[in-house]
Amino acid sequence: MKHIEVAIVGAGVAGLAAAGALNTQNYMIFEKSRGPGGRLASKRINNLRVDIGAQFFTARDPLFQKVVSDAVSAGFVKCWRPRMGTFFNGYATASPDSQERFVGAPYMNAMGHYLARSLTISTQLRVATIHHDGDVFHLKLTDSEVYTASKVLVTVPVTQMTSLLSSFDVRDIASRFTMEPTWTVVSDIEAPLTDQHNNPLDALFGGDHNIFDFISTEISKPGRESSYVVIHAKPVWSTNHGEDEPVSVQKQINSALETTFGVSANPVIAHRWRFARPTDPTLTTQKGVFEVNDGLWVAGDYLAGGRVEGAYLSGIEAAGLLNR
Repeated sequence: MKHIEVAIVGAGVAGLAAAGALNTQNYMIFEKSRGPGGRLASKRINNLRVDIGAQFFTARDPLFQKVVSDAVSAGFVKCWRPRMGTFFNGYATASPDSQERFVGAPYMNAMGHYLARSLTISTQLRVATIHHDGDVFHLKLTDSEVYTASKVLVTVPVTQMTSLLSSFDVRDIASRFTMEPTWTVVSDIEAPLTDQHNNPLDALFGGDHNIFDFISTEISKPGRESSYVVIHAKPVWSTNHGEDEPVSVQKQINSALETTFGVSANPVIAHRWRFARPTDPTLTTQKGVFEVNDGLWVAGDYLAGGRVEGAYLSGIEAAGLLNR
């Protein structure tokens, strides 16, 4: 049974930020996937990659602005200046703004790799349960291997956190900080997206559309060459179609895309994010961290408004508590 000083569950933005700010090297990051980044995700399709998670992020806090600036200088992040639109009365409408947006380069997961560049991450290790025994925490993996740790930080989505910490009382946080699903569909379009006045658009917020939550064209992002468009469906629609087969979801969203924009589109993939964003993004904990037990904390974007920046700041705050 291996003992570590600090165990971090999850190599998303919060977990990576926390690990990078620790004052000890005796830590371990447990990540169930093959690589870091969480919802800063991209997927390989036909020898290309496409962003299927967060489509961009913003930087408002000086601490995160500094990290993003450094990532830009290192070539992992670039500024994205899309021609923005929204849906009004069901119609695509140009809605230009001055918001500075960033994307990973060459794909969104590059930001995760930037945050992980000096860290040691144990991938494809899934923690099943965590319990307290004496003065240490026991982390049991799905393969029955057990690690012990003096301190633990859990950064996975709230529903997964509840399962991991079933021996602790997390009912309050689990009931308050719920998350909503999103179906994400990638389609290949044969013509640019435009609004009702034929103005070209690179990305659109869902506005009052009953299906679309956010639409983004890959070719509008720096260094991208594909004709793929990524559609995030609204949480209500995604919940109502939560158990639909991916092929059915592809057909429905692709049909809506063709009808709305008058373009020919070929569905490529559909991916269901069961825990995509907080139900109420205005509800946050103190600096995005919650203490479950002495030496045990949870952190993540769902406690900090759901944004990438919130996840990062949540992880930094958690590191300060772990360093005490």
